[in-house]
Amino acid sequence: MLETNPVLIPPKYCKYASGACDQRFDNMRISDAFFIYPSHPAHLANTIKECVSAHQREAGNNRWTTWEDLSVGGKIIFCEICKTIRGSRLIVANITDLNFNVLFELGYAFGLHKPVLPVRDSTYETSKKQFDEIGIFDTLGYEQFTNSINLGEIIKKYETTDSIFTPTEINRTQPIFFMKSPIDNDGSVKLFSILKKSWLKFRTFDSRETPRLSLHDAYKQTLSSISVVGHLIDPNRTGAIAHNARVAFVCGMALAAGKHVLMFQEGILPQPIDYRDIIIPYTDVSVIPYYLRTIFQETTETLQSLEETHIPLSTGLLERIDLGDAAAENEINALSTYFVKTPQFQQTRQGHARIVIGRKGAGKTALFYGIRSQFSRKGKKIVVDLKPEGHQFVRLRETVLTKLSEGLQLHTLTAFWHYLLLLEITNKVLEKERSTAYQYPHLHTKFAQLESLYQEQLNAKGDFSERLMTLVNHLVEHFPDKTPESINTSDITTAIYHKDIENLSRNLVDHLQDYDGIWILFDNWTYASVI
Repeated sequence: MLETNPVLIPPKYCKYASGACDQRFDNMRISDAFFIYPSHPAHLANTIKECVSAHQREAGNNRWTTWEDLSVGGKIIFCEICKTIRGSRLIVANITDLNFNVLFELGYAFGLHKPVLPVRDSTYETSKKQFDEIGIFDTLGYEQFTNSINLGEIIKKYETTDSIFTPTEINRTQPIFFMKSPIDNDGSVKLFSILKKSWLKFRTFDSRETPRLSLHDAYKQTLSSISVVGHLIDPNRTGAIAHNARVAFVCGMALAAGKHVLMFQEGILPQPIDYRDIIIPYTDVSVIPYYLRTIFQETTETLQSLEETHIPLSTGLLERIDLGDAAAENEINALSTYFVKTPQFQQTRQGHARIVIGRKGAGKTALFYGIRSQFSRKGKKIVVDLKPEGHQFVRLRETVLTKLSEGLQLHTLTAFWHYLLLLEITNKVLEKERSTAYQYPHLHTKFAQLESLYQEQLNAKGDFSERLMTLVNHLVEHFPDKTPESINTSDITTAIYHKDIENLSRNLVDHLQDYDGIWILFDNWTYASVI
């Protein structure tokens, strides 16, 4: 007779059920070991199955279980996997070959704080490089096997331990964790733009900033969040396999921990069965805001009902030291508590330095936020903080600038930046004056006039990345079939200044009389600069 586990109770929240779990847990089977593995290649799957079958014959019971042993007829497959993982004393995951179902379930097991034993066929090297690129598993110990007998001996000798992680406190100030894609396609730009405009703060993992996501950081960022947003990109894109694998693992962990999970997929593609029902495919980025509004609402409701919990700190000095996040963007709120005003900061603040150059991790972005924070608090200064994406300028160069002579290139770049900065300064002035303009009627007419002129422009909506992309796309579309000889300065001026900006410039100058300075800050992957 099979043992049951009366301790297990349904989780209070499950993404699949969009609320409390609706499955029965009162007659669950206890497994000493549950094996998760890909069905292909077949010879690797058969090695696992033969190992389990041999143990069942030898022990006279079926306390070792594989996902293929589950009775899933008429049931939701992942729900049966979920219950089996919860009722198993050890999760054995074959990570020999890269498989998104396995990665999702492995993350799920970590999210449930289950003991996990990763195993690899030591003679199979196909996916080893990809696992190293992912980063999560290159420091995770695993056992090597070559056949079913060898694998069985490894598992019998393995001593089940507790989870390798300790509880993590919820980050209330930045409750959303965003797995940003390495490609700034339209979906990624739209996602990032809406997240930045939300009142809910968020943290990101960006593989261009931090190429490697450690297992410890994946756990910390996921378990300290209320919601996790992942953006899966088309598998044909550069870097898609490693990125999508990270997203599958992190979202599996988040789902197990009862987080609100939102997974976007660029394009309509067949998805792994474990998260097929919860993924949001898109071909048109206009659907993204709707689903983000839903998760903002869910996050807000959870944040408001969250009880105060405090994880006891270790007494050891080294264990109490927090070196912060690897990405300065994730530490904006805490930056003021530990930011050191270095000579580089003082020179920049005083206007003696216009370009800050340094290797990755030297603190350029931290300096960017430090300068922005200091001058944003001063009411008589306009601070325009810009983080342009490099790929947008690559497209501008490849499709427009290469067609032009050196003189026309200079004219194009001058006009391009003049128009772009004019709009960005106007946008910041409107942001700064919006509240007072509606409080004092005598200021409203002047404000409304500037706002109307601004809204007439081509790329007035969205955030800076969207406005920049709109302008670049407009230029690209303006010269589709023209030869270099047929392009002149008049064409370029018309393409960029498609609207009369004289009135806008005059009104903006009138508004700027009330301020004593404009700071324009740039930050991108390799440098931060100040104008």
